[in-house]
Amino acid sequence: MRARPAAGPSRSLFLKELYVRDGHRGTGVGRALMRALFDIAAKTGCRRVEWNADTDNPVAQRFYRQLGVAPHEGKLLYRVTADRFADLLPE
Repeated sequence: MRARPAAGPSRSLFLKELYVRDGHRGTGVGRALMRALFDIAAKTGCRRVEWNADTDNPVAQRFYRQLGVAPHEGKLLYRVTADRFADLLPE
């Protein structure tokens, strides 16, 4: 977890991954982790918190909806694997 500069003069926090083991889901662990994350963001002056969820992970999507957070339609995730690095920007 690292606070990063955001657009403009503010900071944002990007959550790389949140994973709760199957046996602990539904016990409030995920909510507690997100609450702690938002608390850290507030204490460090972050104006927003961002994270990704895979489109084929309905469990994560449902969890975030239950928190009251809707997906942000303004961003796309791009990914390039190492086998394509040289092909994309040849010298």
